[in-house]
Amino acid sequence: MKKTKNRLLGVLILFLLAGCLPKENRTTQDTHLQVGKIDSLFTSRYQQDLFHGGVVISHNGKVIYENYLGIADRSWNIPVTKDVKFDIASLNKSMISALVLKAVEEGKLSLNDKLFDLLKDFSYEGIFDPKITLSNMLSHTSGLPDYDQIPEELRRNQFRKFKRMRFTNEEYVNFISKIKPVNEPGKQFYYSNFAYHLVAIILEETYHMPFSQILKEKLTRPLGLKHAVSVSKNDQIIKHLAKGYNYDEKTGKWLQNPFIDLSLGRRIFSTASDLNRWAQVMDNPGYLNKHSLELMKTNHLVGISKHVSYGYGWVVVDADNKSEMGNLGIEKPYIIHGGSTDGYRAMLININRGEYVISFLSNVGDRTGEMELAKQIVNLLTK
Repeated sequence: MKKTKNRLLGVLILFLLAGCLPKENRTTQDTHLQVGKIDSLFTSRYQQDLFHGGVVISHNGKVIYENYLGIADRSWNIPVTKDVKFDIASLNKSMISALVLKAVEEGKLSLNDKLFDLLKDFSYEGIFDPKITLSNMLSHTSGLPDYDQIPEELRRNQFRKFKRMRFTNEEYVNFISKIKPVNEPGKQFYYSNFAYHLVAIILEETYHMPFSQILKEKLTRPLGLKHAVSVSKNDQIIKHLAKGYNYDEKTGKWLQNPFIDLSLGRRIFSTASDLNRWAQVMDNPGYLNKHSLELMKTNHLVGISKHVSYGYGWVVVDADNKSEMGNLGIEKPYIIHGGSTDGYRAMLININRGEYVISFLSNVGDRTGEMELAKQIVNLLTK
């Protein structure tokens, strides 16, 4: 009780002093108040089992809030700590896009390269529209299918049978070639995970090395992202890995995510801290040149969609480009992407070219409510 009274007294003194402080100190005080509210938000969600994971928020490149809460492995009651990795799910699209642009800068690929030509050394039974370009694939305008178009027996039980299938690159190219496309390239925005899976295969063909090695040599090592890794084999051990869980409302028990095959190496595991640093790269030419960074953050759906704004691996929102996907309801420009897969949830946001960068990773599935949580954080920071 005494500690609580002292804490309340300290807060009261800070409020009283705030009005007497110079403008710059009042700004610092405002930041402290924002951080306090954000801390209360995450503490409350953790106590309700709505968030177990890591969160990092930076302001103009400086971390103002970092916290790790909950359990990474419920079998052994292992807590989430700074170096615990999570599956970042579709957040990998920004990294895959960056690797393509790095290959373009190196003269190994062109954004106008045709998928048909890039797969000329593969044998497959189906067809690919000869007009599909790498740019189409990165901006989800390729017309290529996604999970919902695979055979019904593979869609059952949340695609469990499909996610447990093992493919070689050639087998996977053949599998996708036989699925009916949703449209001609450049006609509509259609979110296609398969397009990005094919891009990962193209990168392997370009560099003649596995995706995990490409990621390390071309992205994580140069940028010092020590906790971001990709794994292609299920028998490989990922150090400090959080397991994904979903909550069964009927039984009131947590269920561990089911087995997923890793043979194609299209999954990336990382920490909230490394993801925050990755989003900051989007405003700092060096790893990629200025032109490449602008391409990632340019809406490539102008004239194609009035409802979604998408660059390469990022949803793009600014005064000229609005998006129902990733809508935070703020006036400041931002780029955003979320991720969701089998118990894991991820979110990465860069507001106003690095004014605020928000990254969080969770392993409690749908309970995370990542988009609503993102809105609450942004509301506390910007309003």
